[in-house]
Amino acid sequence: MKTFFLISTAILTAGTLPLAAQAVGGDSIINRDITIEREYRPVIEDAGKINTQPQLAEPNVTRMTPRYTTDFSKPLQMDRNIHYLDAAELEHQREPGKEGFARAGFGTGFNSLADFAYPLLKRPDMKLDFLLNHYGLFNRKAHATTQGALAFTKNFRALDLFAGVDGGHEYYKYYGDLFGFDHLALDRDALASRFPSLVLPPAHNHLWRMNAHAGLHSTDRDALRYGVRVDYDLFNSRQGVTEHGLTVKANLDGEVGGNRLGVDIRSQSLFYNTIVSGASFDNYSLLTVNPYYTFEREAFDLRLGLSAALAFHDGVMFAPALDVRFDWRAVPRWLDVYAGIGGGYEANALTDIYRENPFIAPSAQVGNTYTPVDACVGFKVKPVAGLLVDAFVNYQYREQYFFVNQAVFDEGAPSPAAEPLPPFYPFVCYGSLFDVRTENAGLLRVGGRVSYNYHDRLSIRLSGAYNHWYMGDMDYAWHMPSWEAAAHVNARITPKLSAYVTADLSGGRHAFPAAVLPAQVDINLGASYAFLDWLSAFVKVNNLINSKYQLWAGYEAQGFNVMAGAAFSF
Repeated sequence: MKTFFLISTAILTAGTLPLAAQAVGGDSIINRDITIEREYRPVIEDAGKINTQPQLAEPNVTRMTPRYTTDFSKPLQMDRNIHYLDAAELEHQREPGKEGFARAGFGTGFNSLADFAYPLLKRPDMKLDFLLNHYGLFNRKAHATTQGALAFTKNFRALDLFAGVDGGHEYYKYYGDLFGFDHLALDRDALASRFPSLVLPPAHNHLWRMNAHAGLHSTDRDALRYGVRVDYDLFNSRQGVTEHGLTVKANLDGEVGGNRLGVDIRSQSLFYNTIVSGASFDNYSLLTVNPYYTFEREAFDLRLGLSAALAFHDGVMFAPALDVRFDWRAVPRWLDVYAGIGGGYEANALTDIYRENPFIAPSAQVGNTYTPVDACVGFKVKPVAGLLVDAFVNYQYREQYFFVNQAVFDEGAPSPAAEPLPPFYPFVCYGSLFDVRTENAGLLRVGGRVSYNYHDRLSIRLSGAYNHWYMGDMDYAWHMPSWEAAAHVNARITPKLSAYVTADLSGGRHAFPAAVLPAQVDINLGASYAFLDWLSAFVKVNNLINSKYQLWAGYEAQGFNVMAGAAFSF
């Protein structure tokens, strides 16, 4: 689920923010001094889903001239309900001058990991980097991704040019159990043998993705700011759907009376080719214009804006939404209060839906969704050095899509149920593919985060939220948790040895038609040891208690597993 409002650092500060948190998803030797490229608009963190590794910054924000470099530490992996076994998160200092990075690991359950990054061209004003990434699980619950990318930047005095291309392949099995009308899990092979006329989902799927992009943006934040980016995205599922996406984003703002007046424009078009039997995919076009006026002061920031979307599909739909954000540094360096109200209209690209739930039925398509109201209020307080507390309340009213297990029928099969049902009662089976249902729903979300850092030796991050859904015709917000919590502790035990523990918890999920999913309790351990400045080893233990939870009904998460490997810089 996507939301609009910031639940980390000062949400209304225009400008470019440096990366202000401990790196995550790293290893024991790749510690790179990297500044992430940010847009001039504040980067709004997703408040709708807890980040298990929240990036929390100090309430005070230092405005600075941006530096644009390639971020080797940016993860290429995709979130799934299996574990991708990264190396330990804590990093050790490395000697300067090393440019490349490689990492490899192997584990139980035929897990594999490989990363490679190298700058093909590195000049003060020009860079070309190559990245390759692979995470794989090759057992009954097989799921593997392999991706590569080329990233190019060229710096001029007043602007930067950038371009890139990336692509990848994803393979996974439909290993999920099926559900009978009594809501008991049914073995796929046994069910196929008993009811041969049932149409079961395929055994596996292949997804292909490609992106090509180019653009430019100004580098002087005090003068006229501008930027434009063009993206072409290709998505192909071997089940018979191809999606072409063309997106153009542009921004322009300048100083007016000591404040900033600007506009953001976004155009998105989605086109489909399909050979799925009985399925018809609709093409979409969407134009969004977001004018705004911002006040930037020492004590507060205020943005007044309006988002207006025109959706072109069987006519024209106009979808307005407010874009108002306020940040008050009530007690500088100690207390920050923020609030806002917004919304928007979104074309849900199929490539993103498959990232969220790869087990969606080939014939399912999520249409455009409209969020007229997305309001948030919260505060951040820093009572002592190293400790930051962030609490928020968020309310949304939106068109929300939910995933439900697809129903499969066998009209002539003998009833598996006891009397008094008729001997040939139509058998209903809920399969391991998912349809999509859309509902106008409200969501009240209350939560917070706590972050504590003690120099570079100890990092503790805790987060939690309660979700209350206001549903219309549906009984439940299918597959959405009613509560979530996460904990992450990093410790540098010696100059060469680091260790961490994480826990992801959630519960209150329901699966259509009436199944209650077990709570997620996922505990992970990891450690890394640096033998040399260019060589380290890591080990990671995932799902320590072998929890049998399901994020998607029928699909049990990978159980207890171990991975070990080594990382190199050169």
